[in-house]
Amino acid sequence: MKNATSSSPTVTQLERKLAAADAENARLLALMEKKEAQWEATKQSLFEQFRLALERQFGPSTEKYRVDQRDLLINEAEVAVDEEDASESTTTVDDATIDTATPAKRRTRGGRVALPPELPRIEVIHELPDEARHCDDDGTALKVIGEEVSEELHVVPARIEVIRHVRRKYACPLCEEGVNTAPAPAKLLPKSNASATLLAYIATAKYQDALPLYRQSQIFARHGAEIPRNTLARWMVQAGERITPLINTLRQHLLNAPLIYMDETTLQVNQEADRKASATSYMWVQRGGPPGQQVVLF
Repeated sequence: MKNATSSSPTVTQLERKLAAADAENARLLALMEKKEAQWEATKQSLFEQFRLALERQFGPSTEKYRVDQRDLLINEAEVAVDEEDASESTTTVDDATIDTATPAKRRTRGGRVALPPELPRIEVIHELPDEARHCDDDGTALKVIGEEVSEELHVVPARIEVIRHVRRKYACPLCEEGVNTAPAPAKLLPKSNASATLLAYIATAKYQDALPLYRQSQIFARHGAEIPRNTLARWMVQAGERITPLINTLRQHLLNAPLIYMDETTLQVNQEADRKASATSYMWVQRGGPPGQQVVLF
């Protein structure tokens, strides 16, 4: 009986030690899982930086390190949010290793960017209902004492319209001879129905925003204007020929500069005079000119 009584505290102590060991193991496992998640996020972030560096270095000249366009086509928003979360995870440190004397500074996510002051503003006034413009106690009409202003960015969708050029004709009512007609306005492409604004819009979308002509044709169709792709292509070729004198003038201005910056991008041209389709061609970018009069030519 004495032996049973003396052994009882020993069993209790062992149980407590086992419980404490289990708790410590659970805490260490949770800490390891947290660390592994942080390491995985760091690895993914470093891999993404490495991939982007390879894309910048080798993207124009090889297809080996191209960015998967399917990611940008389908889940671009999800990828961007995941990358933001991963970058936040890399800056997170375990609470046990943080010095309490130097609190960690957290980065605010989704910060609102100030709207440019040069953008035009349209004010929309929001008024109280008529029944709410009187005091609830004595019925006195309320007065405006201030305003609360908030701004939101708004975009006006593209609108296709037709400009009708009406040229008046004049003639003498007595002799009915010598009819005079108002001159036609100058056009970049005289034999087409495309305005200079439309041509600039198409060229900017194709060469600056990388929007192919067949997609632009589909966009115009949704707006009610059926413009075939070959028509858009013909307009671009003709516009390029018409602005050749301007390009030559810009090139002459650029060549007069004391220093010219140049860069090359390799590409393959399937049909080029006296050259094989497999031969490597180059697109040169030139930039130069005095400050405020910079010229960039492709």
